[in-house]
Amino acid sequence: MRELAMYYKIVALTGILILSSWAALADTSKAAEEKPDILFIYTSERERVDENIQMLDMTFSAFAENQHVVSAEDFTTDLLHGKKVVVFVGDFEMKLPSLLIQEMDRYKGKFVVIGYNGNQFKAFNEWQFQEEVQIRTLNNKSLAVPMSLVDVTPPEGSELIEEGSSLTTQHPYIVKKGRLTYIASSAFDRDQKYVLSKRMYQIMDVEEPTVHPAYIRLEDISPVSDYKLVKKTGDYLADRGIPFYLAVIPVYVNNENGEKIHMKSNRKLVAVLQYLQSRGGIIIGHGYTHSYRYEETGEGFEFWDDQLNQKISTERTDKLPKPLRKRESFRSDQEYRVFTNEIDAIEKGYIETKHKKAIEELTDSGLYPLAFEAPHYTMSSNGYKVTSNYFTSIFGQVQLSDEDWEIMDAPLFVSKPSILSGMTLYPETIGYANPEIEDPLEVTKIAVKELKEVPGSMVGGFYHPYLGLEHLQEMLDLIHSVGNIEWLDLSTEEQLVQTNQVVLHQQANGELLVESKRNNWNRFLENVIDKPFDAILWGLSVIVFVFIIAFFIYIVNLRAALKKRLFRERDFSG
Repeated sequence: MRELAMYYKIVALTGILILSSWAALADTSKAAEEKPDILFIYTSERERVDENIQMLDMTFSAFAENQHVVSAEDFTTDLLHGKKVVVFVGDFEMKLPSLLIQEMDRYKGKFVVIGYNGNQFKAFNEWQFQEEVQIRTLNNKSLAVPMSLVDVTPPEGSELIEEGSSLTTQHPYIVKKGRLTYIASSAFDRDQKYVLSKRMYQIMDVEEPTVHPAYIRLEDISPVSDYKLVKKTGDYLADRGIPFYLAVIPVYVNNENGEKIHMKSNRKLVAVLQYLQSRGGIIIGHGYTHSYRYEETGEGFEFWDDQLNQKISTERTDKLPKPLRKRESFRSDQEYRVFTNEIDAIEKGYIETKHKKAIEELTDSGLYPLAFEAPHYTMSSNGYKVTSNYFTSIFGQVQLSDEDWEIMDAPLFVSKPSILSGMTLYPETIGYANPEIEDPLEVTKIAVKELKEVPGSMVGGFYHPYLGLEHLQEMLDLIHSVGNIEWLDLSTEEQLVQTNQVVLHQQANGELLVESKRNNWNRFLENVIDKPFDAILWGLSVIVFVFIIAFFIYIVNLRAALKKRLFRERDFSG
């Protein structure tokens, strides 16, 4: 009996040890998957977040659970609480605030320094920082434009992750030693983007993923789109089991006369979109009209004044407003802030109206947008902030400047950049089929070749349904050529799209909850506001109709009265 009891004890103990080991492994795996909270500190000569800092923020935010972005001047001690990683970007040389230096000298977590001013931190005392040098190759590839690096000699035992070279000499670009990483330039052009993105896993001590997320959008679907071609391209993707995205514009504007055609008026197209939605197609709100000042839908901008290259400063489209005044034309910072706040309020109202109409009109037609794509990817930072109140996800690229729409880019990873105020960015990285060039997929071919070298990079592009199937299979083949891809499916992720009348809540289990307070009265009032002349005509028609009915009733009553009188007269005379 004792031996039997001992046997049971051994079996029980072994079972406990196995379960404990499994639990420990599960915890370790979970810890490995957890992303750290990052504090992102920057210095900028222009006292604002420039495009280099924006791109670095986008890239690092892909590796963060939460990322807080702050200037060196605004740094406070409490910001370090709970931050496992600090990224410091020195975009120009300056004397850093003493509080920042003091606190970073005490900090023991992972510390990444980019560009200038690394020599001011005690942690980098053993590193020798010299003058700038120019390199012509990076990652063994020639640079389109020579690049400036801070020439650094790291301490012994450092890991050289990446280097560049001048004509005769090699220079460190990314170096790591223990918890410290130094990146010798804050420049973030195309060449640097691919090299730094490729090395992010080593910098962050994260295991490289084995798959690439991917998506394809059917672009610029408006009320005048050919429903047959939309169905044909959508069916082609659905038949292959590919979750696909439909970038839909609810209203088409005729640029010759300003006439508007609403999606609901094209019943065949609405039916096709509903059908494709049922087959796994996911609607993306692509603006309301994709136009501004009666520009043609699909060609014009909507959330940026492209003629003046500035943010939206008026809702009037009948004349060009004055260019926005620059800071130097104001007597004080306070006057300038008052002015910019007024413009931001105008822009806010304009964008809110557009989002509200787009979401609600699509929902009225049984089409449920789960994300947003800005027309031509243009929108100010204030615009992104407003948009985040309506959508939780955005596709495409990001405008990085409030002064020039052409300064735009996208990271290579799904991320939550600070400029997007909490929205998740699904970047466009491979372009589209362009029938106007000899090889319509030339840009895509170059992009997928580069993305192959960046683990976990997003492979995202778009295709115009009006092309039919001519280049669609070739584009899919190029996406698959990147390697092990996993198609993005927003219907299996939490998404929230909302106005004060409509709430679309996509749940991770695939269920879409739709709440709408919309009714026929709402729609009638909106039509009156949107088309006042038509409303006046309808009003006059109703008044005329009422008068006709009243006249008819009057005649009937008159005839009845006359007939009655005749009967009385006959009875009297008889």
